Amino acid sequence: MVHTRRRHVLGTIAAALAAGAASGALPAAAQTTPAPVPPAAAFPSRPIRLIVPHAPGGNSDTFGRILAQKMGERIGQQVVVENRPGAGGTLGSAMVSKAAPDGYTLVVADNGTHAIAPTLYGAKLNYDVFADFTPITLAATFPTVIMVHPSVPAQNAKEFVALAKSQPGKLTYSSAGTGNGSHLTVELFRAAAGGLDMVHVPYKGGAPAVQALLAGEVQLSSVSVNTALPHIQAGKVRALAVANDQRLPQLPDVPTLAEVGYPQLNLTSWIGIAAPAGTPDAAVQTLHKAVRQVAASPAMIANLKDRGVIPPEEMTPAAFEKMMAERMVKFGDVVKRAGIKAE
Repeated sequence: MVHTRRRHVLGTIAAALAAGAASGALPAAAQTTPAPVPPAAAFPSRPIRLIVPHAPGGNSDTFGRILAQKMGERIGQQVVVENRPGAGGTLGSAMVSKAAPDGYTLVVADNGTHAIAPTLYGAKLNYDVFADFTPITLAATFPTVIMVHPSVPAQNAKEFVALAKSQPGKLTYSSAGTGNGSHLTVELFRAAAGGLDMVHVPYKGGAPAVQALLAGEVQLSSVSVNTALPHIQAGKVRALAVANDQRLPQLPDVPTLAEVGYPQLNLTSWIGIAAPAGTPDAAVQTLHKAVRQVAASPAMIANLKDRGVIPPEEMTPAAFEKMMAERMVKFGDVVKRAGIKAE
């Protein structure tokens, strides 16, 4: 049975199921005993491709590979990771959207490719998040942290805001890329603080953005906590706040943005797994179960927490789709208000 999903981009989610079969009886003289029909191969019966639409080393790649290995152990087939970077992850995502809907080609979806891109790229985006994909489930969430170089004479967010206001246009900040969740976090922070006049310096990933901060090339940066955590713990950078609902166990002394006077600034990044639209329900359920088993395993939970990553809650494909729709509205609003354009 094939499912065709057509959904409204801003979150109106509906599913239409159509199936039909017609057959005519053969004339009596032509009827013969039909040959036995071989049973359909159980899914999966061959290796699965997991497309990471970003370069090696980032969150999608790191955790995509962890998921791939553990998923393969669960389903009894190898899950092969392929990096297909480009255009903020939209090239690899577009490739998967056009792949055969058989469950054997998946993509590591994230807030950039499936929540920010529709607004950032607009009509240039060559896929529809809801019409062209079948959601599987959420895999992990990544809180974002705002931090400064030790040379910056600001010990907390309030002092940094005062410093930035005293030096309009002189302070710089790095991010993991234009339109990335880390970029939008600072944009929200700047706006909430009264429109801080700062210069954005985008990089191709969280790691080079942090390196720019470590080298003193920029004064402030915002990346996912797992990327920044070792440098914060080593005292090489100073964390001002985390964009999360609550403080993180790994950084108990770092307040949330809400605590320092900026509520509603939670733009936690996330990654999940999606397949092409029309993927059979049986395959979706098998994949969903495998990812959930991996995510809920004690070893994975410990791995995520050690890195400052939040283990995901139980999330059905429908709930994951709803979350994406909500994030699309939230991130899209930031992109529009900040006037951010794709590079």
